[in-house]
Amino acid sequence: MNIDWTQLITKAMKDAAIQAAELAAAKTLLASRNAQAIAQISRIQDRIDTINFGIEIGEAAAEDEAEQAALTLNLKAWKSYQFALGKVTVQPTWCQAPIWPIEPPIPEIIAAPLLSESNEL
Repeated sequence: MNIDWTQLITKAMKDAAIQAAELAAAKTLLASRNAQAIAQISRIQDRIDTINFGIEIGEAAAEDEAEQAALTLNLKAWKSYQFALGKVTVQPTWCQAPIWPIEPPIPEIIAAPLLSESNEL
């Protein structure tokens, strides 16, 4: 009986493969959450800037200013969320069991609706 030692897979090798897969999955999820945060921050900031233009030229209505105030709070929440995402990787169990920050609500912005597959051309 001949044993092909090149085919040997040790428990340490299996554990390393599991850890590598967990790390890859955690990095992918972190990147996805960061991309979502960046997209929301940009979307909200763009609407706030647009309302600011209306305020500067004296055409913004009270509803616009109320929308801006609400969006400013939401923007702060999204920035806090993104900042908290940046701290996830320093958790002792970040790859195996990361504790994710709670994602803020996505605001409805009628002037800048989210694209969905059904709305794409």
